[in-house]
Amino acid sequence: MKTKFLLPVLAMIFAIGMSFTSLDSAGDPNQDYILQDGVFMPLGEELNCGNGSIVCRVQLEPNGQIYEVYDSVNPSVLKKGNGDIKKLY
Repeated sequence: MKTKFLLPVLAMIFAIGMSFTSLDSAGDPNQDYILQDGVFMPLGEELNCGNGSIVCRVQLEPNGQIYEVYDSVNPSVLKKGNGDIKKLY
């Protein structure tokens, strides 16, 4: 008798708990991202990389590392542009 009540209750608790585990991989469409040490970092703005099919790149400080720019927090969505390196310093 207890198992007829307990199993559906546990299933409902697990279903509610798992609904909070999904990730939003879209990110904010009004800003671009860089991948820094395996973590996506927002740039705080949408960069204008021009027209073209070359991956857009950005440099955050003088003589600093050059990062590829992403349109979302998805490693397969690189932002395309004219190939210029945007300097954000």
